[in-house]
This record gives sequence, C-alpha cells and structure tokens, in this order.
Amino acid sequence: MSPRTHIAVLGGGISGLSTAWYLARTAPSNVSISLFEGARRTGGWLHSDRVNDPKHPGGSVLLERGPRSLRPQGVSGLNTLEMVKALSLEPEPVPKTSPAAMNRFIFSRKKMHKLPSTLMGALTHPLLATKLPRAGLDLVKGSCKGDDESIQDFVTRRFGKGFSDDLISAMVHGIYAGDVSKLSVRSTFGMLYHLEKDYGSVALGLLMGGGAVETPWDLTLKEKIVKNMPELKNFVDLTSIYSFKNGIEELSRALEKDLSTNKRVTIHKESHVDKLDFDLADRNVRISIKGHNPVNVNSVISALPSPKLQNLLSNTYPELTHNPSVTVAVVNLVYESEKAQLESPGFGYLIPRSENSVVNHQGLLGVVFDSCAVPSQDSGPSRDKVLKLTAMIGGHMFDDVVAHQHQHEQEQDQDHSGASQSSSTVATKSHSNKNLESFFKDSAINAVKKHLHIDSTPEIVKVHINRDCIPQYFVGHLQRMQALDQTLRRDYDGLLAVTGAGYLGVSVNDCIKNAREVAEDVVSKLEEEDDGEAKLVGKQEAITGLERSWFL
Repeated sequence: MSPRTHIAVLGGGISGLSTAWYLARTAPSNVSISLFEGARRTGGWLHSDRVNDPKHPGGSVLLERGPRSLRPQGVSGLNTLEMVKALSLEPEPVPKTSPAAMNRFIFSRKKMHKLPSTLMGALTHPLLATKLPRAGLDLVKGSCKGDDESIQDFVTRRFGKGFSDDLISAMVHGIYAGDVSKLSVRSTFGMLYHLEKDYGSVALGLLMGGGAVETPWDLTLKEKIVKNMPELKNFVDLTSIYSFKNGIEELSRALEKDLSTNKRVTIHKESHVDKLDFDLADRNVRISIKGHNPVNVNSVISALPSPKLQNLLSNTYPELTHNPSVTVAVVNLVYESEKAQLESPGFGYLIPRSENSVVNHQGLLGVVFDSCAVPSQDSGPSRDKVLKLTAMIGGHMFDDVVAHQHQHEQEQDQDHSGASQSSSTVATKSHSNKNLESFFKDSAINAVKKHLHIDSTPEIVKVHINRDCIPQYFVGHLQRMQALDQTLRRDYDGLLAVTGAGYLGVSVNDCIKNAREVAEDVVSKLEEEDDGEAKLVGKQEAITGLERSWFL
C-alpha cells in the first residue's frame, strides 16, 4: 500500500525524535513520516562523551554536556520508563538510599549546607529555622486573586523573602538556570499554585494529600502504563534517578536507530528548513529546505525552538518569541581520586540568589558530583579511580558574566595597542570564544577549590557553552500558550502542531510525554476512507499540541 498521508516532524532533538517514534508506533501503515534536522546529529542537548583517561591507560570516563539523569517519578517519569523498556535499554539506577539521593547541598554564607529531608531537620536547619515563624503565615494567608505571578512574589508572599532568596532560588538555578523574579510560578511550580488555589494554603494542601497537577490525559496514560508494565512500580519505588552506561544520549541514539529500521520513516540530517507555506484548501504544506528541493506534506509537527519556528512562518505570533532562552556554560572536571575527594558525598550543590553569584562566584549556578550522582558509567581502570564534577555557569546571569569578562579582556588589550588590526571577523570571534572558555574553565576550578577544598589540578577539563539551551517561562506563560493554541487552530486548522521545551515543560521527561500526546492526537485525526486508507483531514477540533495548557 503506497503512503497516502505524509507527516513531517521538524527538529531532531529529544522532542522531535520522540514525536516521530510515537507517530511510527501509532499511525496506520500507509502514513509516512519525515524528520528534518539541521545539524549533523540528532539528540539535541542530549550529548554524552566517552573520553580516554590519560592517567589510567585502557580506562575511560563518561562526561555529559547537557542533561545527565532522569527521574522515574510521576506520569512523565513512567512514560519515559515505558519508552526505555520498549527500546530494550538498560537503565543504571541510583537508589533512594544512596548519598546522591539523600545529600543535596546549598552553598551559602561561606559554608555548605545539607538540605533537610525531614520536618525536624527543617526546624533546626541554620538556613531555615529563623524563617519558619514567618513561613507559618502560609496557614492563615488568603489566596492571590491573580492568574499568575513570579516564583519570587509567590514564595515571598506566602513564606517570606528568605525562603525565596535562600532556598527556592537555588532550586530554580538547578532546574531552569533562571531568575525567580521573572519565572512564572504557575508554569514552573504549578503544584504550589494549585495548592494555594484549592486549599488556601500550601502547607495545608500538602497535609491533605494535594499537589498533583495531572490532566485527564495524564491519568489515563498512567493507568495504561501501570496496567501494561506493573514491574515499573518497583523500579520507581526504589530509584531516585537513573541514566545509562554510556550516558543519557543512549536514549536519543536508540530512538534514531529504531526509527531507521522503519521503512515508513525517513530522517533527513543537515536539512535546514527555511520556510513553511500552508495551503488550507488542498490540505498541503510546502517545506522549503536550504540547498534541497522543497517537500510537500500533509501536516507538520514542529519540535523546533519557538523563535526558530516563528522565522519559518508568514504570520507573526508574539507568543513564540516572548520568552528568552538562557545560555549555560557546562564545565566537566575530572580529578584523580587519590588526590581529590569529597568531604561530603552527594548529588551536588547549588548557589542561591542571596549569594549574588555574579559578583561572588563568577556566575556559578551549581556543581554536580557526577561520581556520586551516577557512579557506574566509567569503564576499565578508571572505575572508582576518578572524581568527576560538572560546574554550571551563567544561565540568567550569562550576559552579566560575559560583560564582566569582556571588560577584563579590554583592560588587558590596552597593554597591547600595537597589535595587528588585520584579523578577520571569524578569527576575532574564535579568539573571543577561546578566552571565554578559558574564563569558564578557571571559574569552575576556582569554585571547586573554594567550595569543596580540592586544590589538585584536574586531569581532564571540557568546556561547552550551550547557547539558548533552556527556555524561560516568564509570568503569564500559560495564558500565552492558550492564546497561541487558539490562533494556531484558527490559522492552520490542524496543518501545524507544536511540541518541545519551549511550550509545556523543559525537562526530558516533559518533552517525551508532550511528544507522545501531540503524536497520538494527530493520529486520532486520521479518518478511514472508503478504500480503507487513512487520510489526514481538517476538523473543528484541530490539533495544536497546546491543548493541555487549558488544564494546568
């Protein structure tokens, strides 16, 4: 049977790969799927490197440029686990009893503070004890009447400024690399928002068992997964986080490999999409690709960053460009374990807003103790012989950090006024990037010396500047997504749907679950014609990928 309907997926990151994978698993056999990726590789920010260990011949260490682990909890965690099992991957679990699960730290006031895991621990914690009387007002304060506010405003209103600046801001640095004064509480910490709305108090809501923010689709999906794979429950109950022997990129590689074996799926790498032209009358989309012939399809699902999608469209949608994305410098450090040890093993530590990290810590967001967080990934003689750390720098502070470094470079250049001015723009940019990488390297090493008291020189240092890697959901984000849902429905009538980190969740788990939702919803709009073939048709309830925004 020849293909009757052609669906295109734009973007080969985890969202695009997952969308194509779910389409291939659920669409009728006569539906063809094309995935277009502008880079030479798929996987996006999932990028794992295995590096030879210079001090232990035959050994190697696993380094992550982006995300490094997955949480199995919640419906999105269950959904990813189901995918992992379907792809026959072997997860490397970190148990809830491990130091990485039990010990997480905040560096504040020149000391490392372990976060409390019990109520009694919170009552006596040096960072929290003095703030608890003010936080107790949460039990009697009324709810906010607005639809949204910043995380900082919400937490300060209910618990006091200290909780926002010393605790929550650090968590936001670890998850979003973002600024608590700008991010939407409803879009990032929806549980807090709904606890207040439903119970009038966050603490009271938690005591009464509230907090889960799940749509009807989520509940149905959870029931389906638990019924089909009951063995996952035991894994979830015992596991804090997990990854894979060769890193988080094993997941995206497995998706690409599986898709490549499906004759209905075509993956086009180094295929940069320039423009999308929509013909609603003929139910057709023309995809213009730089250096290639255009391709005609019946439907497009964009997993591109939202500003890039805007560049492909004739109509202007402010919702696609309202939120910025932050840049994070990731610095991998590998030490010999005989010369460098952690005083307190754990997952890592974060820097709160109250520390003024730009001034005091050169923009440091936090440091992950990779050797503890996922301890089973190094191979051969390197196993248990190295200490791996990853420093994350910049985020919402990146421009300020770079401006400070640029000023430092200019001051140095004043001493070399006779230098040649004939260098090309490319060479100048390369030199600037080299200086910037050197700065981040030194910043990370100095932070480790200052905070962890590790004075030895690392054997391996890798610096990766991940530009525009985490979308920032500013206040009013969900309302903008609802408006975008309506306009995409009106303007494209189901020919264009969206998914990815820019819309309804930035985590890997969120991206995979949202990809599944949009793929299965698009497939649900396929109608059987008289000849038994499936054809994508327009309906009043066209799919946009943003339907869930109305339930959050």
